[in-house]
Amino acid sequence: MLRKFSFLAIIAMVCMIFAGLTLADPLNRRQQGGAVAYCDFTDAVTGRFTWTNIPGGKCRTTGQFNTGFESANVDEYTFFLEDKDENKIQDLTEEIRGQIHINPPGTSPFECDFPFDLTSVEDVEGLCFVVKHEGKTLSKALIVKVG
Repeated sequence: MLRKFSFLAIIAMVCMIFAGLTLADPLNRRQQGGAVAYCDFTDAVTGRFTWTNIPGGKCRTTGQFNTGFESANVDEYTFFLEDKDENKIQDLTEEIRGQIHINPPGTSPFECDFPFDLTSVEDVEGLCFVVKHEGKTLSKALIVKVG
């Protein structure tokens, strides 16, 4: 009887060790977060866009404009990132036009994954996201890194 109990205790201990080893890694992975940056539009255009570094060497950009879009024709708008000297760094017009629908005064949500060679949180931090309508600047928002 004592032998059976000892054998079962050893088996239970081995099972607990293996269970702990197999569960520890996924739990740690879930706690690791990617870098995040955002910009808030608060003047003629309102809304928020975020950039999040995700696995696979990509940066996910998500956002939505809530107000400021008077024309429903998405082809009248351009979207790009510029530096403090107003040099255009990255044109997002094609990606955003391809996904959003304008329901004045706002738009549908937007989401796109860019490879790191195009953009990452570190690349966009400190840039301005610019929205233009027929060549006229509607709004600019500074991109700020979280944390």
